[in-house]
Amino acid sequence: MTLASSVGTWLIAEYRPVALFSLKSSLATSTGAKTLLVPTPFAVRTALLDVAIRCHGLAAGEATFDRLKELNIALRPPERVVVTNLFAKVQKPRRADKGGGDEGAGLSAMQKTIAFREYAHLEGTLGLAFEGDEAHLAELDGLLRQVNYFGKRGSFFQLCKPPYPQKVLPDGYFLLDGAYLAGGQIKGEGPASFPLGLIQIMDDWGPGLTFEKVNVYTKARITLGKDRVQKTVTLPYRLVRSSKSYSFYKRIDT
Repeated sequence: MTLASSVGTWLIAEYRPVALFSLKSSLATSTGAKTLLVPTPFAVRTALLDVAIRCHGLAAGEATFDRLKELNIALRPPERVVVTNLFAKVQKPRRADKGGGDEGAGLSAMQKTIAFREYAHLEGTLGLAFEGDEAHLAELDGLLRQVNYFGKRGSFFQLCKPPYPQKVLPDGYFLLDGAYLAGGQIKGEGPASFPLGLIQIMDDWGPGLTFEKVNVYTKARITLGKDRVQKTVTLPYRLVRSSKSYSFYKRIDT
């Protein structure tokens, strides 16, 4: 399945996962953290921005932010994904008693509880493609070589070979784009057809997002639907088998 855009040059980067992948869906709760199967556009852009700041400084990161925001991103998912489903013991901040009195007297600030967690084992290569002008892609080439994880910290990936340009989006790649809700209105473009696959809600940088808002050291807040948008994307996966402890997905190749 390939959905190509009309203009620009593509820069292709291929990564191999070297650890379990985990990236909580934005629709999940803290105690019911279901994972997505692949990195979101939000996670990919933020990983590249993080590299730009660490390698070139804050001022360079601010300039890179605007260029990253303009990129079209396409993805080719790994061939197979196995998601493990488990319950884990976690600690969370203790909530004050609604009954009043001496709140938390003699108690620890944290309390033990259980939470649902998912971790995905990705088998195969994760392909990422970026569309833009040649000058911006030349800068992006250096950033892609420094990325070592996407999503939750510890979801490590290793670059398989140097990024390479392509005039046309290769087969098997599809745009990480779709319609989203903003201000009570549907924006963006929906799919021209309805391919087989697994529908997932994937976050992306919204039109209102600024560098000040993405900077964790400022008090500016990110607003859902304006700064962070949720796009409906169909991943080319089919469920092969599942049980109470795992789900096995295989890529649909056409």
